[in-house]
Amino acid sequence: MKLNYSFLALIGLAAAIAGCSKSNADYEVLAGQKIQCPEGSHLEYLPWGESGLEATCLQRHGPSVVSEHGQIKIQGQYSRDKQEGEWRWLDASGKVVRTERYGVH
Repeated sequence: MKLNYSFLALIGLAAAIAGCSKSNADYEVLAGQKIQCPEGSHLEYLPWGESGLEATCLQRHGPSVVSEHGQIKIQGQYSRDKQEGEWRWLDASGKVVRTERYGVH
């Protein structure tokens, strides 16, 4: 029985390596296109189809929440890919330890 699990693990590893090499090839092709995103956006590589990759320009817009190890660490808002309004940093107990305001004149 142990041999079967080892064999299955080996097949899974081979499939993962094959999948990564295809993704790497897709990334290299897309990176070679030298896409220049307009100001206020950024280039993202996203999964496409069953195993492809898409390079596209995106903007962050709306609420943003960062969690690490199951706890909220940062909360804020983006407007057209720029931080806007009040942003809060929280400690492990959820207490606000820092605030900053962005885009306010």
